[in-house]
Amino acid sequence: MDLPDIRIREATPEDGDFIYQLVEKTMRRYVEALWGSFGEDYNRQQIAEGISSRSYSILRLGEVDIGALAVERYDTHIHLKQLYILASHQNRGIGTHLIRQLIDEARQSSKPLRLAVLSVNPARRLYEREGFRVVSETRERCFMELHV
Repeated sequence: MDLPDIRIREATPEDGDFIYQLVEKTMRRYVEALWGSFGEDYNRQQIAEGISSRSYSILRLGEVDIGALAVERYDTHIHLKQLYILASHQNRGIGTHLIRQLIDEARQSSKPLRLAVLSVNPARRLYEREGFRVVSETRERCFMELHV
C-alpha cells in the first residue's frame, strides 16, 4: 500500500478549533456511549493544555490538515496520548504508519510505549495488531503498553 506523504507540524493555539472539531467528529459517539454526554468546555480545555505543553502535532496531507497527534515523552516511557484522523482519511495506513514511527522511537530510546484507549473504541484492534498488550482495564479504558 502506498502511504500518502503525511507531514507533521507542531500545533499552535490557532489549531485549537480544528483539533476540537476533529475530537468531536471522531470521538463523540464513544464518549457518549461511556459517559452519556460530550463536554465541549472540558474537551476545549484539554486541547488547549495539550497545545500549551507542546504535546500536540497536526497531521497534514498536502496543504490540508487531516488529523492530530499528542505524544508525551518521559524519562521512563513514551505516551501516545491522542491520535485522531478525519474519517475520510482513516483506513489508509496513516495511523499504523504513525504508530510504527513511535515504536521505532521507543525502540531507539529503550523505553516502553504506552497508551490508553476507550473500551468501546475499535482502534484497540489496531494497537493489538502492532503488539500492544493490555496491562490494566477499567470499565471505560484499556491501558496498553508495548515493550521494545
